[in-house]
Amino acid sequence: MEFFILLTLALCSDAMVMDEKVKSGIVLDTASAICNYDAHYKDYTKYWCRGYFRDSCNIISFTPNSTNRVVLKDTGNQLIVTISCLVKEDAGWYWCGIQRDFARDDMDFTQLIVDDNRKGLANDFSPGPSGNKNRSCRASKTVQKAAGSRMSTLIIFILMTGLGIIFIVSHLSRRRRSQRNRRKGLPRSPKLSQDPSVVSIPLVAI
Repeated sequence: MEFFILLTLALCSDAMVMDEKVKSGIVLDTASAICNYDAHYKDYTKYWCRGYFRDSCNIISFTPNSTNRVVLKDTGNQLIVTISCLVKEDAGWYWCGIQRDFARDDMDFTQLIVDDNRKGLANDFSPGPSGNKNRSCRASKTVQKAAGSRMSTLIIFILMTGLGIIFIVSHLSRRRRSQRNRRKGLPRSPKLSQDPSVVSIPLVAI
């Protein structure tokens, strides 16, 4: 039912036409979709968005901009969308769109299915050579994990250093207080009632 609703919406206009309505991709692979459009719109801004409903889909990127994993290439009659390092969460409904100022945007949709099982998948989503790309995706994840590990180690080191400084300051403070208390507890030397240089001689009566 959902497919027929989207298909009915897509048939209302034909300036933008997706190459396939259902596409399959593989986790960690790189995939591409081709959106064909009338050459009359070659100078118009194109975009790639995600969502079931065309009017409320979340725009991922406009031409000529790209994101870390989604690259848009406008050839003049095709919008080529390339998604790298696919994950299961990438599965869903997507739209190619032509931005028009005084009319409704022309759009067409596709459904992307992402599977982690390489066997039995069709090549509808035109996956490219997966070997090097899979390794680069895994390497990227390894780098992210390593960066996170280094950050955790740095945080622990900073905390340990701070605790060490607090301990040293506290220890020195207690030591100073102890020394002061000892000085206060020492007996004071008796004061001489007279000048020590003056010697008193007792008088003897004759």
